[in-house]
Amino acid sequence: MCGVAGLLSLAVLALWVTSSSCIKDCPCTEPTLCRPLSSRKRYPVELFAFHGGGKDWKHYAWSKITIIVTSGVYDQELLCHAHAHNVRVVVEEEIGTGELFDIRVQSSWISNKLHAIRTRYLDGVHLRFKSVLDAAYSSKLPSLIQEVKTRFTKSIPGSQISFRVPWICNTSATVCSDIVSASKHADYVHVISFDVQNHMWTDCFAKANAPYHQIRTGISSYIKKGLNSKKIILIVPWFGYDYPCIRFIEAGRCELQKIPFEGAPCSNAGATRIPYSDIMKLLPKSVSGRIWDDDLIAPFFVYKVTHEFHEVWYDDPESISLRTTFLKKFKLGGIAMWNAEFVNYSSDAIAAMKTEEMWNALCPP
Repeated sequence: MCGVAGLLSLAVLALWVTSSSCIKDCPCTEPTLCRPLSSRKRYPVELFAFHGGGKDWKHYAWSKITIIVTSGVYDQELLCHAHAHNVRVVVEEEIGTGELFDIRVQSSWISNKLHAIRTRYLDGVHLRFKSVLDAAYSSKLPSLIQEVKTRFTKSIPGSQISFRVPWICNTSATVCSDIVSASKHADYVHVISFDVQNHMWTDCFAKANAPYHQIRTGISSYIKKGLNSKKIILIVPWFGYDYPCIRFIEAGRCELQKIPFEGAPCSNAGATRIPYSDIMKLLPKSVSGRIWDDDLIAPFFVYKVTHEFHEVWYDDPESISLRTTFLKKFKLGGIAMWNAEFVNYSSDAIAAMKTEEMWNALCPP
């Protein structure tokens, strides 16, 4: 685990007091593996792995991971394997306006999620929001997070609560204040440090998904507003965007079709999200080879289909390693990748090497 030698001893596990009927339903070969792991133990750097489903988890770098966030189908085998490696498993859940504005809906939602998580022997919940956090929406956030934390902790001692926020806290002072207030009741706040080009306010050209300087500004914006840096988890992308050029001027000057988004005159809406594993298959077919942009501190390449040029902007071990420096610079709580299935876990030697490099890039020296 990034900077931590060996596995956490079973001696420090918090033994969750459960009934014999609860333990006898444990899907694991060893019933103790159904006891949620204690959140009182914190690593110098937490490494969250977002898991979207499938069986690739069998090939994850388990010596580095501290927490799995699963948004796919519940996998009993994954739970048992993770707990055997002293890795927590939390489930991702979506919050809508009903859960925020209607107390009865909120209470029922928490009860249902709590029951599902407790009976599946999971370690907590990671919340994401269905709508953009505007002032009216965010005003209810602190009380919701507090209620979730209180009820989960009471029912599952040591359970972990986290939620996700945009890459920068610049929507309004009110929203930022609400996020900071809510963070006091959560264990972690995940900052989505990518998709910066969702909104393009000046020119309309293909650019980096997670430009270095903007990501640094985004993290800094939350800390300046009062969010405890040790609660911040930096989410880096294991994917990129394939941009079709309506006019190709030169490498790095791929003009896009103007597709407005949330007030911005241009966006990346016309691009295709592409996993790192597919990017590595496409790169050898490019007409440019890998190009490094010194301003955005990110790689890209150009390829051509018939008469149409495309630019692919992505992150690789070099660019991700540079972004992990933010962990020490800002004293962050950890890092995560979106998501762990986006690399190649095949037996191919070259693919295996590239996948190992991506995992290693998450751990700062």
